[in-house]
Amino acid sequence: MSKHAEVLDLLRKLGGKAMLNTLYDEMKRHRPKSSLQDLLQILMKLEIHGKVRVSTLDEERKVVELLTEESVKTA
Repeated sequence: MSKHAEVLDLLRKLGGKAMLNTLYDEMKRHRPKSSLQDLLQILMKLEIHGKVRVSTLDEERKVVELLTEESVKTA
């Protein structure tokens, strides 16, 4: 499974929405050698392709949300 598909699968398992730190912790459990930089690059590509949305809550906290076809049309 590709890293991109793995991140999407993790988000589905987390209910479609997760804090960046939580997603990173889950990714580290499956791929111990993964870095935060790896995750951020994957999320940037997924966001460009309309699969996820990353929102900043404050300077330190980000929320990653899995997008469905319905949420993409209404956004």
